[in-house]
Amino acid sequence: GMINLTDMAEKETAAEILLEAKGFTDVVVSISGTMVDVVVNASTLTDAQRAQIEDIVKRKTEVGAENIVITLMKLEE
Repeated sequence: GMINLTDMAEKETAAEILLEAKGFTDVVVSISGTMVDVVVNASTLTDAQRAQIEDIVKRKTEVGAENIVITLMKLEE
């Protein structure tokens, strides 16, 4: 019900804020069921950055790394 949606939105926002604090810009985190989609404004990510994103998202959403999908989308200036 509504409680779950609010809870999910809070987790999404918390993950986004933390990722942006780590230097990732225009991050969008969306939780759908057991999957989490993360869209990052970047043309490339290092393995370390990818691991950092997964780590933050895992902690904030309690979803396993295998269910986290990271998509890169380079936004034009």
